[in-house]
Amino acid sequence: MKPRGSSVILLLAVLGGGIAGWLLTRTTIPEEAPPVAVKTPEAPRLSDPAPKTSKLGKRERSMVRDGEAAEAGALQNQRSLRFSDRDAYDRFLAAAKGKGIAILGSIDRLNALHVGFLSLDELNALLDGSEEAGFIFPVSLPTPKTEGVQEGAVGFGESLLSWLGITSDNSSYGKGFKIAILDTGSTLDGARNQFLVAAPADPANWNGHGTAVADLILQIAPSADLYSWRVANDEGQSNSFLLAQGILAAVDAGVDVINISMGSYGNSPILRDAVETALAAKVMIYASGGNEGYEQLAYPAAYEGVVGVGAVDANGSYLNFSNTGNVTMTAPGLDLVTAWTGGESVYFTGTSASSPIGVGVLAAAASQGGNRISTRQAYDLVTGNLNEAGAPGLDSYYGIGMVDLGRVLQSGQSGITDAAIASNFVSTGNGGNPQLQVTVQNRGTTTLVNTPVEVTTPAGTTSLNITTLQAGDIATFNLPLSYTGGSAVIQSKVQVSGGINDLKPSNNRRTDVYTPPATTD
Repeated sequence: MKPRGSSVILLLAVLGGGIAGWLLTRTTIPEEAPPVAVKTPEAPRLSDPAPKTSKLGKRERSMVRDGEAAEAGALQNQRSLRFSDRDAYDRFLAAAKGKGIAILGSIDRLNALHVGFLSLDELNALLDGSEEAGFIFPVSLPTPKTEGVQEGAVGFGESLLSWLGITSDNSSYGKGFKIAILDTGSTLDGARNQFLVAAPADPANWNGHGTAVADLILQIAPSADLYSWRVANDEGQSNSFLLAQGILAAVDAGVDVINISMGSYGNSPILRDAVETALAAKVMIYASGGNEGYEQLAYPAAYEGVVGVGAVDANGSYLNFSNTGNVTMTAPGLDLVTAWTGGESVYFTGTSASSPIGVGVLAAAASQGGNRISTRQAYDLVTGNLNEAGAPGLDSYYGIGMVDLGRVLQSGQSGITDAAIASNFVSTGNGGNPQLQVTVQNRGTTTLVNTPVEVTTPAGTTSLNITTLQAGDIATFNLPLSYTGGSAVIQSKVQVSGGINDLKPSNNRRTDVYTPPATTD
């Protein structure tokens, strides 16, 4: 960011009007502690924090309401401008001097500027129509839904590593793998912080969100190289231009993957361009899907090519606050014990946790066994060993499945037998009647042969058989679901035949309770 001494007063006026307009459209959500399965009394419970309230000063008399931006949910009296070439960029800078235009940020690689203005007419008078103008959207840490987590959800506590399938020394995982974190900064030992947003002199006073994100990655891949860009303030607030600056700075630093545990619901052209630049440079981006329970992901998770990560609990069940839509994969997201500022440990909940866990799994996959493979090879290895969940195949809740590092680590070993009941999923069949889809997955490395499956519903027990099932594949049985009363208990189990030992008998059975959605007259 390039400060201009002469525009400090103007900058304050612009931000006062723009951010005030944004904050007035938001509601502060009181944080509620979701239920946990593992109790650690010394660890406070924290969800992705909502932005704090702030007192708003009066706008300057010269500030005119930017209705176009306000209607789009963007920051008022601010725009991004991308110029066709460097000459056009420089001509605008020269012409803007003394015209009531504040230069709030720049990205030389894209010939792009973040400008503030008092009059949109004055700004337009300086443009010749060849520029690409866009809104500056607020970006914030994901906030949890006010109604909290669904009943019966189980938190992770300190069980993350075992849930992921890490059962031995993982100290070398992530070696040689470079990870960028765009967040509020990290206070962990050895943190490499770059500041696009100023921070308090005492790191103990920083917002701990970035520290928690970094610690989750290091729990899985302790030897990874972490690079932190502070792009959000201690209220958890940023904007789409700052996020774009952080992405491109990370690309220039030569990282392998970027984690973004924040998002926006405005589609910024500059942020989109930064994402496309990163992907073209073969830098992967993982991003949290958002915690509002919307049927769409936040940006940048919603962009094509970005790995949008949703959240599940310790039972592998979708968490109701996790946004749905073009989710790529899911990962743990409820009550994870992680570091915070001031040397504290906290329970951390949200897709803000799920995304860095996905990154940690990627880093471990890229460096397992001391054999460094490319980021793309590691990603293909991870996605080829995801655990099926929900509706068969790709779905809007789980994406292509849940992360399972244990399967990744064992994927090169032959002779592993692991049959699993992946899901009992109820959909609407012909005539609007409920239909049960029981999905079995072969999570081992050898073919399953003549594998019996048994499904029990209120209508009775049905015996089925899988003739053959290749490693990694799924088999789905469609059954009518008949029941009386308000809900139906569904119990499914799979058994390996021929006296062969199953690696993980705990996933051979699954019990779910189906309650039909409420109807309105």
